[in-house]
Amino acid sequence: MPINKLFGGTIEVMHHSLNLRNERQGMIQSNIANLETPGYKVQDFPFERVMAQVVSGQGQVARTNPRHLAIDPVEAARAGRFREEERPVDLDEEMLKLSENQMMYQVAAQLIAKKFEGLRHIIDEGAK
Repeated sequence: MPINKLFGGTIEVMHHSLNLRNERQGMIQSNIANLETPGYKVQDFPFERVMAQVVSGQGQVARTNPRHLAIDPVEAARAGRFREEERPVDLDEEMLKLSENQMMYQVAAQLIAKKFEGLRHIIDEGAK
């Protein structure tokens, strides 16, 4: 049985969530690193919209030939929603986004760990 069917797709969704959180973390860190760079504009993407797009499968390119390269749905969705705002970096706002993003990353990682912990428990109890 594929692992995705075992958990009803939760692992796949959490996997995409962790990838998007990681991408967003890099953008926020880049914003902070370029705080004093003249002409630098804030970069970000709306996590909720991109995540919804990834989960629903919107924006995926149809592969009509098996030799076509597959496009990562997370990267495709993120690239379509990337935005620059016409304002300088606000350190307080970026630090708040950084904290929120880190916390949500940890929540997603803990949810995945709990899923596997439950599977381990089932396997251990099944052996008795």
